[in-house]
Amino acid sequence: MVQAKYLLGLAATMALSACQVQAAFPSNALVNYWGQNSAGTQKNLASYCDDSTDVLVLSFLMVFNVGGLPTLNFANACETTFDGTTLLNCPQIGADIKTCQAKGKTILLSLGGASGAYGFSSDSQATTFANTLYGMFGKGTAQYRPFGDAVVDGYDFDIEGGGSTGYATLAKTLKSLDSSTLITGAPQCPFPDAMMGDALNNGPFDAVFVQFYNNYCSATGGSFNFATWDNWAKTQSYNKNVKVLLGLPGSPSAASSGYADFSQIQTAVNSIKQYSSFGGVMFWDASQSYASGLSQQVASLIHSGGGGNTQTTTTTTQASTTTQASTTTSSATKTTTTTSSSPTSTPTGCVTNGSPCSPEGKYACAGGSFGICDHGAWVLQSCGNGLTCFTTTDGASVYCAQSTGSSNTCSVQSAAVAPLAYSNSLVQTQLSVVNSTSDSWTATVNARRTTTKPFGSKVVVNFKVPSSNMTIDSVSNGKISKSGSTVSMQVNNPHKKSMDLVFTLHGSIAEGSVFIAPTSNNLQFQS
Repeated sequence: MVQAKYLLGLAATMALSACQVQAAFPSNALVNYWGQNSAGTQKNLASYCDDSTDVLVLSFLMVFNVGGLPTLNFANACETTFDGTTLLNCPQIGADIKTCQAKGKTILLSLGGASGAYGFSSDSQATTFANTLYGMFGKGTAQYRPFGDAVVDGYDFDIEGGGSTGYATLAKTLKSLDSSTLITGAPQCPFPDAMMGDALNNGPFDAVFVQFYNNYCSATGGSFNFATWDNWAKTQSYNKNVKVLLGLPGSPSAASSGYADFSQIQTAVNSIKQYSSFGGVMFWDASQSYASGLSQQVASLIHSGGGGNTQTTTTTTQASTTTQASTTTSSATKTTTTTSSSPTSTPTGCVTNGSPCSPEGKYACAGGSFGICDHGAWVLQSCGNGLTCFTTTDGASVYCAQSTGSSNTCSVQSAAVAPLAYSNSLVQTQLSVVNSTSDSWTATVNARRTTTKPFGSKVVVNFKVPSSNMTIDSVSNGKISKSGSTVSMQVNNPHKKSMDLVFTLHGSIAEGSVFIAPTSNNLQFQS
């Protein structure tokens, strides 16, 4: 697993790949992440440079180690290292990069991801790291170049934890070193993103691959908030031509929640394709989306005109100064769409007590109450003091939780109101109910480190059950113990060390009741 030292830095006349320059982010693009072999069937990079995929994102550079050598991980695709180091040496990936670029494909290197440890303590560290990236993966001539003389087209910021400091500076510095460098981000759909909010507002991003999964704002549920991200692109972003892509799991096993089949993707794309910021669809990841067939199907959909504005992205020029990054809060910002002709992502309005309904037993939201269809008429019940009704992420039922806005509103599916995040000095967490039946429920917990200290191999979470009508029976990758209304969960981290931890809860519920999420002080992480 060790090769001789590859001293490219001594070759001052090294010929960098001539075909790698991409002036702009592709229009109506299909994007696939590649490198983590999540389906166990990952092929070499060049295998995915076909008519379906426009952009491939190499994942991941997972440990920054500012001032030293970073850590890369591409699963089964590269396992050799430079002599005397732990840095991967991946000549085959380098050759594949040039093959793909010769076919007109865009190749990005993703920074971060769920596992690993990363982050900056200052903007100065971000500047240092930008120069490291330029030397090792850009047009520079660093001593060690994992992809040889291949040059990536840009960098993707998949910042799942570690705080928000430095990323706007990183993006600006990378652009200043090479103006043709593309910068993309992969924020989670709750707005603003807890880790990348500052960078997205103050950095020159060409596109964002919003993760509409593992959260309440999935594309299949009642809280789908693409309109919020479109409004951000038009009114708050540094680059007003930034593209927003619909990020989805490539198969049911690619995420804990938020999977959409092709029919559901068609519906989602049809509802958002008129937004001028719409830039295409992203899948996690290539091994999943190709095995399921979604890449091929969705490529036909968006390449044939099932997309938005066909103008390519060019980064706007703005007079700006470097801004010290600050930690973003979890509170959602009230936003409205600036174009009146834009479609609404989800229906609004509420059911009313006694109004006609069907089918029997259906649940629906009514602001701070939920309705049950009983003998052809809606019967309303209160969620409880300070709670708001939300649609489950599969769109089939409802649950009650604290919200970022007033619970006495019937526009619970608007951009202004979202489930309140659980937050402390170390962790920010979203709990989303995936589905709920007459007697059971399933929820996804998505926890993110707000400091550079990652989650360890075992994480303890305490959950106080807020209602006697429901129980917690199991947790994925872990075990539970109960003491009265308090449930203690020991969750095994599949990454051993990570900035993000996603796990699933299962429980039971009394007939005629709905899931009641714990209040902000009743979901606690001990490690």
